[in-house]
Order: sequence, then C-alpha cells, then structure tokens
Amino acid sequence: MTKDTTENALNLLARPPLAVQILTIVGYTAFAIPVSIIAMDQFGVLGLFLAAFLAYQWAQLAGMGSEKQLKAAVKLLRPKVEKTPASSGNASFDAYRNELLNRLEKERTNFDGFLNRLRDAKDKSEFDLFLVEREKAAQATPA
Repeated sequence: MTKDTTENALNLLARPPLAVQILTIVGYTAFAIPVSIIAMDQFGVLGLFLAAFLAYQWAQLAGMGSEKQLKAAVKLLRPKVEKTPASSGNASFDAYRNELLNRLEKERTNFDGFLNRLRDAKDKSEFDLFLVEREKAAQATPA
C-alpha cells in the first residue's frame, strides 16, 4: 500500500472523539425511540415509515461508519505479505524454506480435498436419510 493510499484510508477512518460518539448515540436514541413510539401510536402506517427512516439514519451516526470506511479499515489491518519471501542470504536455508513451504502448500491442498470429500459424504448421507424418512412417511400415509 502506498503512502497516499494509507493517508486516504486514515482520513476515511477519522472519527470524532469517543465522548462525542457516545453523546450522539445517547441523544439520538433518546429522541428516536419515543418519537417512533408516538408516531406509530398516532399515525399507524406513517409511524412505521418514520420508525424505519430513523432506524436507517442510525447507521449514519458519527462513528458508526459506512461501508467505504469499513473496507478502508480492513485494508489497513490486512498484513502485508510478499508473494515470494526475501532471500535470507543463506542458500541452503532458502532451499530448505522453499521445500518446506511447498510441502505445506501440498498438504493444505490435500487437506482441503479431504474436507470437500467429507462434506460431500455428509451431504449424501443426510440426503439418503431424508429420502428414507420421506418414503416411510409416504407408506404410512394412506392414499
């Protein structure tokens, strides 16, 4: 991530102080809940629309963030992983590390395949059980 991208992400994540966030949430809640209750009592369906609008506005409060802010936060928190590890300067260690990484990747691939086969077998057994129960229920019910 470049310096400009990091600065843009940090600007997106700029939040008001915690005290302001808390006061905003408490104030909004103290306003929105009674207004929603009174509006639903007095105006019926229009009150429901007002309550839905106030609930939608809840997500727009200071500090609650938007999807754009959430994506920027996740991007900042992701570890920066290089595709190929840098050389340590020791050729035999680099060869050992590469061999170990390749072996681990192969084992992970094999394990993923095993998990897929296990899930498929479980799904098949559950489906077979469903068919047996359905057939029993069909036989028990007189036509």
